[in-house]
Amino acid sequence: MTQQRPWIAYVGPVAFPEGGAAARRILGNAKAIVAAGWDVTIVSGHRPGPEGAAFDVAHGISCVRLNERDAEHLPTALRYGRYLTMGARSRAWVSQQSTPPAAIILYSGYSPYLLQFTDWARRRGIPIIFDAVEWYTAPSAIGFATSPYLWNVELAMRVLIPRCDGVIAISSALERYYARRSLATCRIPPLIDVSETPEGAPGTCDGPLKLVYAGQPGRKDLIDAVIKAVVAVDGGCRRLHLDIVGMTPEDLKHRPALRQYANSLPDCIAAHGILPHSDAVEFVARADFTVFMREINRVSTNGFSTKFVESLSFGTPVITNFSGDLSHYLQHHETGLICASPSEEALAAVLQDALSIPSAALGQMRKAARAEAKRSFDYQSQVATLRCFIDTMVAGK
Repeated sequence: MTQQRPWIAYVGPVAFPEGGAAARRILGNAKAIVAAGWDVTIVSGHRPGPEGAAFDVAHGISCVRLNERDAEHLPTALRYGRYLTMGARSRAWVSQQSTPPAAIILYSGYSPYLLQFTDWARRRGIPIIFDAVEWYTAPSAIGFATSPYLWNVELAMRVLIPRCDGVIAISSALERYYARRSLATCRIPPLIDVSETPEGAPGTCDGPLKLVYAGQPGRKDLIDAVIKAVVAVDGGCRRLHLDIVGMTPEDLKHRPALRQYANSLPDCIAAHGILPHSDAVEFVARADFTVFMREINRVSTNGFSTKFVESLSFGTPVITNFSGDLSHYLQHHETGLICASPSEEALAAVLQDALSIPSAALGQMRKAARAEAKRSFDYQSQVATLRCFIDTMVAGK
């Protein structure tokens, strides 16, 4: 845990390393920052796990867990009261280090963490950078009015983040928004270490076309439209097979798309429940295509699909509609197939197209998908960008 070089504190209430897409975002950026010349300590707000309170992650990367999220079991009013002070333990830990960090990057935490760190860091001449990866919203005005969490997000995104020294933006939309607020920004998509991602299996030679959906769908994911399109195109003829990782068979039976299947799922659908990430990506690696669709709204426009990046890293092409920045990386019949709209009908037409692609062409698409992952999403592709950006932040202090 001793820093040998200038170091960056990457701070947030995210569980690490088991915190899903958020933890993988932090790790990808941390690897690029280490390659750019700084050590990184991830200051996680979760309680200590099997690794203990402090542990090494990789070369130049360590983690300390400070249990900021210790009020989940409390009544709502007390939980909200404790939430207002989140980040205080993380700030105290950073302030106790013999050598202050060269910069602090905040991930999530929003208003409580920003209020804890921004003025404190400014007084000490430490640049504060916010890693902006999403912009949550409610489906209705009533939903927003009754959600203190969303009030906190709006306050952070519109008022508090612009008081930081800079923003690392996951998408063009967030980059444009904060650049218009005269804030220093750099755009960094989700990053992975492609060298640690084995190339997936070759495409289908016989049997049904293998599709996979991996993740727990929220409002942004149109999983019912995906299921309906797969069932309609398969027609009971075993032309397609969709593996769903992140939902159980019982979960699926309650989805609107499958309510008519009271006792068992259609033969073309299999649900595998929530699996460890290492097991979930095995399904992605063996599939011919990852498939998902998203509504076009503020959430999908400002975010970036981690499942898209991970799929390409295994060489598995993606079937989806354009959302966020995907149009920069998804080329039709090269790295995947494009749905004209996020609808069951558009996806059904694309699935019919996928069924007609020869095995050799599927193999070429796999190669193109992995090449795109290496070019655009490997952490080494962003080392120079992050070095220049953080150097500018540090020099400005």
